[in-house]
Amino acid sequence: MTLMDTPPSSPSVDVEMDEDELVYVGDADEVIEALERDERTEDSEEEAESYEEQPIKDDAAYVFRNHEGSIFCGALNKDGTLAATGGEDDKAYVWEVSSGRVVLNCTGHSDSVTFTEFNHDGFYLATADMNGIIQVWKMSNRILIWDYNMGDMTWMRWHPMANILFAGASSGVLYMWKIPSGECKIFQSHGQRVEQGVIMRDGKRITVGYEDGTLRVFDLKSGAVLSTISCEFGHSSTITALDCNSDNNLLISGGMDGKTILTTSQSGKVTRVLQDLKTNVSAGGDEDAEGNEGNWVEAVSFCKDPEYPVAVSGTVNGQIFIWDIAKQMIRHEIQQSSGISKLVWHLNTTRFYSSGLDGVVRSFDARSGEELRSYMGHHADILDLVISRDGKTMLTTSDDSTARIFNIGDPN
Repeated sequence: MTLMDTPPSSPSVDVEMDEDELVYVGDADEVIEALERDERTEDSEEEAESYEEQPIKDDAAYVFRNHEGSIFCGALNKDGTLAATGGEDDKAYVWEVSSGRVVLNCTGHSDSVTFTEFNHDGFYLATADMNGIIQVWKMSNRILIWDYNMGDMTWMRWHPMANILFAGASSGVLYMWKIPSGECKIFQSHGQRVEQGVIMRDGKRITVGYEDGTLRVFDLKSGAVLSTISCEFGHSSTITALDCNSDNNLLISGGMDGKTILTTSQSGKVTRVLQDLKTNVSAGGDEDAEGNEGNWVEAVSFCKDPEYPVAVSGTVNGQIFIWDIAKQMIRHEIQQSSGISKLVWHLNTTRFYSSGLDGVVRSFDARSGEELRSYMGHHADILDLVISRDGKTMLTTSDDSTARIFNIGDPN
């Protein structure tokens, strides 16, 4: 605008105003403040609405949504192309990892499906529900080839090298079936619920953990009890996690008593109590932080690399402990923002994955204790986590009624 375009100024005019029409400075300040508060409130509400519309970051390559209710368990077949999931809706599905196309609807269950697992070569799939109905499906033609109702079931697992299926009962009985014949062997009951089990690396023995904290080692051929670690010397309450080392002898167990214990399967002796959360004492370390009331060990696992003798344990309060097995002492402690539901090693590498009750999977380097990355997408507790045999695919199941497939890359 040029000088010539400038409008002429208005002449000053004296205006007389009644006292009622006068606006005092104090009143004006209050009005301005009120208007500013309204603007801030509107802005905050708009920001909140915008935030709520923002989707949670989802790193999943595929999301399976066919279940209604929590999905308790998952499995991947030998080549990682098929996933099997079971849930609160009394259903189990087998579906393609790449597309989610359902290839088998495992009908016939009468309660929540809590176990799904492919056998060692992917030829069979076993599914089981809380009422104890077990079904075995032949994957080549998707036909049910064997089923059994064992009553209240607590645990199920395939033999890692043979078509043999194990299951534990609330009565304390341990079953072993040859599939597909169904030939059965029943192992001596301890009178306590079977809570956990692990087949030893030689494939000839199985170690079973019970509700009272007892561990027993059975010979699979004879059915004899080879050794017992009683609750007087080891755990004093429910065994919640159990694993066997590559040396075919050393066991690591976690319990609701807050203890993490190393034992030997051959002699049945306690090698070392690595940790007791209830007394805040850890082997080779200082006293742990307080606040462990109601805390217990939810997951334990040995590193699969025989040249790197470490193990990990995780608690429902979100603590992860990396243990030096040779020195039997703590190496690293990690504090997550949520409880741990499962710990899984990435094949025979030093990397492991932790599934959290906050819906996040995190990967860590056991050598440094450093978090490498996180995988997001779930909106609720992650209940199961599985890694494919080639180490490139991860399956998670959750309370949010979804199962997710993540591409995790080459393990090397």
